[in-house]
Amino acid sequence: MMPDRIAKVKPGRTTPTSAPPTFAKEDFAIFEVPGFKARMPLLREKIKPKLIEIGDHLTLPLSSSLKEPLFPHVAQHLRRTVNAPEATWVAFSRTARAYKPFVHVRVAVHAGGVRTSVFVEDYADDKLLFADNLKSRAVELARYFAEHPEIKAYNIPDADGEPKYGEQLDAETLVAFAERMHRVKGQHAVFAIDIPGKQAAKKSGETLLKAVRSSVKLLRPLYECGL
Repeated sequence: MMPDRIAKVKPGRTTPTSAPPTFAKEDFAIFEVPGFKARMPLLREKIKPKLIEIGDHLTLPLSSSLKEPLFPHVAQHLRRTVNAPEATWVAFSRTARAYKPFVHVRVAVHAGGVRTSVFVEDYADDKLLFADNLKSRAVELARYFAEHPEIKAYNIPDADGEPKYGEQLDAETLVAFAERMHRVKGQHAVFAIDIPGKQAAKKSGETLLKAVRSSVKLLRPLYECGL
């Protein structure tokens, strides 16, 4: 399965040329617009430029936080022809060529707000390495999750289908999920911190980016599982 084609922010652009973008409730409402033909032009017109700006502003700070050069990629969704995406994002990867084959950071916008995640695709080159490190570090990570309940595991649901977080992510749960990543070809991994839309809409551009940077720092132990 090939990764989506992407629009890249040139890594040579180290100085942002605009102020940090802000999001209004109208931006999140775009994801409620029914139909591919109606929603996609709005995403390209209203959301994509802001994601490119986020890429401009965050590439260097996130590279510093994660201790390696990162390259931003804005999802284009060019393979979609019928179903409009429920979210769109700028991803930060360690290569300029692509992001989906590797563990990466996503800053995604969706109807519910802004989500910062460490993301591992089901077909990623880093998938089994990520699973092995998640398993070997399960005890340490379980303590970390208990200390940081804002981190949610979107592929590890509770009995109600909601993502587990905090003390729910104990070592046994993490080991079982890591083993599932090995066993199930279609299993991917998403560990994320959310900023609800109402909160995101009240933040200035700089305050929003600061929150994203803080989220990435908290998610760093997950990112490092893929290295």
